[in-house]
Amino acid sequence: MKSIPQYHFSNEKYGKSLLVDIVPISEINKYIDIQPIHRLTFYDMTFITKGNENLSINQIELQVGSGDIICSIPGEIWSWPKKTSLEGYVLLFEAEFLLSFFNDKQFLNKFKYLQRNRISPLLRIDEKLFNKNLEYLKDIQNEIQLGKTSNEHILRALVYLILSVIEQGTTVNKDINEVNQQIVNRHIQAFVKLVDEYYLNSHDVQFYADKLFITTNYLNRVTKEFIGSTAKVYILSKVIQEAKSLLKYSNFSVSQISNELKFEVPSYFVRLFRKYVGMTPKQFRDQ
Repeated sequence: MKSIPQYHFSNEKYGKSLLVDIVPISEINKYIDIQPIHRLTFYDMTFITKGNENLSINQIELQVGSGDIICSIPGEIWSWPKKTSLEGYVLLFEAEFLLSFFNDKQFLNKFKYLQRNRISPLLRIDEKLFNKNLEYLKDIQNEIQLGKTSNEHILRALVYLILSVIEQGTTVNKDINEVNQQIVNRHIQAFVKLVDEYYLNSHDVQFYADKLFITTNYLNRVTKEFIGSTAKVYILSKVIQEAKSLLKYSNFSVSQISNELKFEVPSYFVRLFRKYVGMTPKQFRDQ
């Protein structure tokens, strides 16, 4: 079986060893088209300035659009659509770029959106803060273009500013008061926990909304805002992940897997799997 291709950081691109880079999405399209599913070994902060599209990280489908920030950490698996219509900029850096200066191995883990147990890799912050980060990205780009004479201290300071602005935005960007914010967070955390417990038995959003004593409309709204996808998409992404595991590590037939995952008919399971994975269950198993 093929392994997932990995992309490593290219640190000699500008004539000297540099562990940070800014790349327009248009420049990485050629790599996405070759390997739309891939793993990154470095930090990736993607800032979307135009377009609307679905992509996934670690099989969690995200509905992304203008003003969104996608934050991935080393080892996570991206799945892009080929010929993506999204536009924007990607900030890439190795952990060592910051850790060598701050002398704290847990420095990056202090940012909640870069922790492995974060609810979602998708962030939405205030428009002014987003635009401020775009200005910092341009400053980084200009400094990097100086090549051998670029100043790493300036670059490191700018990256730190971007991380801090995002951290600020994730704590103050919501148009609801602090009490409501805590309620929403509890609902999101409870929903994620419920899905982990029941996704093999129920794919129905109403089931989870009833468990939380909230409406399906409210559940979809908060999951879209905080996780980056509707409640239904989040549930099904977990189901598809389990289907992949069964296809890889069991001898169950496609029909048996469909039944195991509580689909009424195998044909619907096959259509859904192809929609999320880009191939049929049989093709996935055969590869």
